[in-house]
Parts: sequence; C-alpha cells; structure tokens
Amino acid sequence: MRAPVRAVRGGWPAAWERRAPRLFRTDPRVLLEEDPSAEDFRAVMSIIHVGETIKITQADRHAPADALLRDHLDLAGATVVDIGASDGSTSVDLVAKLPDLGSYVIADLYLELSAVEVGRHVVLFDPHGTCVLVAGRRLVGWPSLSRVVRVLAAPLVARARRRPARPVLLLGPAARRLVREDPRVTTRVHDVFQPWTGPAPDVVKVANLLRRLYFGDEDIRRALRVLFAGLPEGGHLLVVDNPRVPGIDVRGGLYRRSGDCFVPVAQTEHPPEIADLIASPELVRG
Repeated sequence: MRAPVRAVRGGWPAAWERRAPRLFRTDPRVLLEEDPSAEDFRAVMSIIHVGETIKITQADRHAPADALLRDHLDLAGATVVDIGASDGSTSVDLVAKLPDLGSYVIADLYLELSAVEVGRHVVLFDPHGTCVLVAGRRLVGWPSLSRVVRVLAAPLVARARRRPARPVLLLGPAARRLVREDPRVTTRVHDVFQPWTGPAPDVVKVANLLRRLYFGDEDIRRALRVLFAGLPEGGHLLVVDNPRVPGIDVRGGLYRRSGDCFVPVAQTEHPPEIADLIASPELVRG
C-alpha cells in the first residue's frame, strides 16, 4: 500500500468516489455488526493486515485440491483440522462436500481482533496489542504500516487503550452460521509452528500459509516437522496454495504419514510450491 490512509466510502461526495474509486475503502466498522453482508466483509478483510500472512476471502477457491480428499480417502467419522483457515470460507466449502465427517476445526492464529470505539472512531488491535487500523467516518489509516500515521493516531490510540475492548470475529458470515448451527464444527486459535494439542487429527489441511512468500525454507521445514509429529501413523496432510500465476488456478498435494516421512498420495495438475520440502527424506531427521 503506497499511502497508508484511504477515504471511507459513503463519507465523501459520491462524485469524488466515482472519479477516484481506488482511493476509497468500505467502512471497516461493519466488522462490529453481528452479521455483516458477505460483500462488505470480504471488502473489509482485504484491508486488514495482521501477522506476516495475508487474509484471503473467496469461496470455493480450493476446489481442485479439496477433491483430492474426496477422491482418495474415506473420511466417514474423521477429524479434520484446517490450519490457517483465514475467514473460514473454504472451510464452509469443504464441510459441505464431506457430509460424513466426525468433526472439523477451523484454526487460525488470528481469529479475532479487539475493537474499541472512541467517539466516531473505531480502533482495532491484534492479539498482541498492536494497533492495526483506525477508522473514522471519513478516513481509515494503518498505524502499523506507517510511522507518520502512527504518530498522528497516537492520542486516539492511547485513549482507546484505556477503554474496554470488544472482540471482533474474523470469520465470514457463512462460517459464523456454520459454527452456530453444526456442533461438529469448532474454532481454535492455533500457530502452525506449535504442536497441536488434543486428539490427533486424521487429516490436517494447510492452505496458503506455508509459502515461500511468507517464510524461508528452514521455517517451513520446522512447521512441517510439527505437523508430522501431530499426525498419527497413516494420517494425512493436505497442502494447498493459490499461486496467482497465469495458467495455474490452485496447487495441492495430499501426503500420508508413513514411517519417518511423508509419502505422496495424489496431487493436482501442478504440485504445491513446497512439494520438494514435504517429500524430502531429510525432513523429519533434520
């Protein structure tokens, strides 16, 4: 983002917005609504910057990779853990395609932000207490991305820190409904670099998280070792990425834990970006 400040749609003359639409953003305060529209939610999520990765929101974007599970595994009664599930939109897709699942966990390091209302402004904090966004009636700014914005917003942020905060769920409307209505589906805050606690899952799905865009190879190997240790013998790992490369829609690979390594089971037309790391015989020993 070249300029870490944007105008809020609806807060300025409509003619200005039509003339320069790239300078305007959907009002982030819609996140405070109990059930925001899917369109507004996707628009706001695209401007939320938390952690080292990017929150992606788009339904059915993993279809070719998800098909690997349906075509190669019997998942009746199985436990699936979806790590790095972002807004949960692809979790909703997959649960619908696997009606006999035993349980499904939507897991992400950033499932919630904290919001504080100060007058007509809303200040959003990440779980570490970092102010990630300040939104008013006319302008929205990102203090975490700009020293200038951080200095200008400092008095408002200081006031917000002295007030009670409310949680803001970063799950989309469809995922919120699924969690409310389907007792098999739960959520959990989880870091892919930390061991999974609780019963061992039958399948772990990791999508658009272990990317060289975000992490170096050694960090990716470290996460893969943790995932390997958390799976039982015969458990499966599904790795997915959307490379945004012309001619490549989605890349996915399904791997089985067998002995001291991951064994490839199936893949999409194009393998995942980190297929070489997953299948390396040195992965676990390293």
